[in-house]
Amino acid sequence: MQKDKCISKINLDEIHSINYKTNTDLLKAILESSPNIIVFALDTEYNYLAFNYEHKNVMQFIWGKEIELGMNMIEIIAREDDRQKAKDFFDRAIRGEYFINETEYGNEALSRKFWRTYYSPIYEDNKKDVIGLTCFNLDISEQKYNERQLSLADLALNIITDAIYLINEKYKIIYVNQAACDMLGYSKSELLSKMIFDIDPLVTPDEINITKQTTLTNKVVQFETKHKRQDGSIFDVEIITYPYMDGEFCLSVVKDSTERKKNEEKLKLLASVFTSAKEGIVITNTKGIIVDVNEAYTLITGYSKDEIVGQNAGFLKSDKHDKSFYKNMWNELIQNKYWIGEIWNRRKNGEIFVERLTISAISDSNSNISSYVGLLTDITTGKDYESTLERMAFYDSLTGLPNRLLFAERINQAMMFSKRLKTIIAVCYLDLDAFKPVNDCFGHSAGDKLLIEIARRMQNHVRESDTVARIGGDEFAILLLNINSIEECEKIISKMLVSINETYILPNNKGVNVTASIGVALYPQDNVASDILLRHADQAMYLAKESGKNKYIFHT
Repeated sequence: MQKDKCISKINLDEIHSINYKTNTDLLKAILESSPNIIVFALDTEYNYLAFNYEHKNVMQFIWGKEIELGMNMIEIIAREDDRQKAKDFFDRAIRGEYFINETEYGNEALSRKFWRTYYSPIYEDNKKDVIGLTCFNLDISEQKYNERQLSLADLALNIITDAIYLINEKYKIIYVNQAACDMLGYSKSELLSKMIFDIDPLVTPDEINITKQTTLTNKVVQFETKHKRQDGSIFDVEIITYPYMDGEFCLSVVKDSTERKKNEEKLKLLASVFTSAKEGIVITNTKGIIVDVNEAYTLITGYSKDEIVGQNAGFLKSDKHDKSFYKNMWNELIQNKYWIGEIWNRRKNGEIFVERLTISAISDSNSNISSYVGLLTDITTGKDYESTLERMAFYDSLTGLPNRLLFAERINQAMMFSKRLKTIIAVCYLDLDAFKPVNDCFGHSAGDKLLIEIARRMQNHVRESDTVARIGGDEFAILLLNINSIEECEKIISKMLVSINETYILPNNKGVNVTASIGVALYPQDNVASDILLRHADQAMYLAKESGKNKYIFHT
């Protein structure tokens, strides 16, 4: 190798630490050869004592300065953070520390270099005082490149969610990624000690040989089989096998197909239900655009599927509901992910009909709403007759509120939704504190008017999804759905108490004031049957009365 003609001459007398001829000759040899090695020596003030051509070249390229002996290396470095970093390393050597550091510098022109730097102090003849330092930088770029490529390849294979096996000609597993370990329940070391037959109870040597012969013709083989986990459980897998190293190995990408098969069965079942259901089914996207309907939906509305798909779900509007109705419906749907109610719509022939509609939000794997499914039943026929019977059976004739029977049914429904959606419901039992004197002083007719007004005020302080019921006499019950916190429940009840206590003007223009005592039971905190939940609220109400009335108490 040609000697480096750009090596600066060194006055060996100035490098007091190079004490022996052996060390001197060694330093000269290093300085005068190996252009892939950066070498330089500094005194304790960071001034150059010696350097080789490679170091000179690098300093010229990075900082654009021609270096000479005696120049201060720290002052040549332009960036403050680089200066400080270099100074910290030099100071460690000057303090007598021997250490190694790896660094990277350069750009495309230098193909980015990786260096391993050995820092050594230079001692005075007495071997006690440090008078400088030497730095030897070895080019480890190729080693780093290979390490990085292997690391990136392994990282890529371990990021892949599908399992990957590499199998040799003796059916032994010689490589697996992390997904394979997770799928089978083994560690990597455990899997690398196994044969393919240990994890595939169905495969035979003949089948593997057929697969191998096929891959030798550079064909990709795809098939389904079963694998066995460490715990002995068997599951379905889908495998794609590729030839590797001229067919010497088989590279297999394995996907657990258990969920896919389950989903396929579910889809078949859902498709059957969708087609044969007597109720109308409509599916919309998140913007309310209809993407599919079943045959029952077309029969109910009178429109063909081609006329319906692509329309906004509101195209059947009958104008019997105002904007606030639809606004509340969508708000509740977004908040609770479902809506149940009755709605008036218009068929293609112009006929108005009433339907019982249930809308459910469908979420994707990231819990984002992806679509809505509506299930509707035409309840127009006999609606008036049923309505009359229903009101007699389930509603209070005076106030028009649900009665005890309907209230109990709604508690049961609310408890089921609370379990599914993991929300809180509140059952409130309310009794008026001074209602009897109104009947005694002003008559039952005035008392009835007062009860009707109290019912109206209570309904004004609950949401449309909530229920206010008259249990009997001057006793009422309230069902609050989807309560997010006790504070939210207290806020609603407090406003209700204030409203009830406001002055009532009776038909004789007399003004009266009444108060109420309320007991509250929360579900699922109070995890009991619906009738006991109502009884607990009743017990809490009596405690409120005994505590001074015009207040609320939670059952504990």
